[in-house]
Amino acid sequence: MGRIPGLPAPVEDPPVNVLLSSYWTMGAVRHGDYIAKVRITPDPSFAAAVVRRTLDPTSAQEVFRPALVAELQERPYAFDIQVQLSTDLERMPVEDTTVEWPEQLSPPVTVAKLRLPQQDISAPENLEKMDALSFTPWRVTAEHAPLGNIMRARKKVYRQSSIERHKLNKQPRTEPRSADEVLGPTQ
Repeated sequence: MGRIPGLPAPVEDPPVNVLLSSYWTMGAVRHGDYIAKVRITPDPSFAAAVVRRTLDPTSAQEVFRPALVAELQERPYAFDIQVQLSTDLERMPVEDTTVEWPEQLSPPVTVAKLRLPQQDISAPENLEKMDALSFTPWRVTAEHAPLGNIMRARKKVYRQSSIERHKLNKQPRTEPRSADEVLGPTQ
């Protein structure tokens, strides 16, 4: 397949271990009395210890999970949970997710750590548990509710996607009442 004239060639960086990637909310969320975007980014001291950094997508059918399994078997890991508060709704709009919020107006601030203990996640039942869950950014308290038209649309799409996936997989669609139901009892 050829390139479209006038467009730059795509950048084809090798994929990296999921422990080295940052993740952002697509749209804004309520942060108490404030409006924020959330970013989860690798804690630099833990990221430095990752051995399996770049992954060869041609080396196996699945490359991300085995790298994650191996890293967590060897050591714990942590991400920084950061918020970027909206300080100017004109330049940091809620309804237009195509506008990047300038970090000069509001730099992200670390508010918590997400700690992954050293553990063995290789068991097949872990995949079964994960497959039975549904992700939604709406499983939060009102103080942290998603905001904006894209987030409202995602609520409907995520719900319908979950319903259809559970039907196809012939699984009951239930919400966990505690982390123990998903992860097992904590030590």
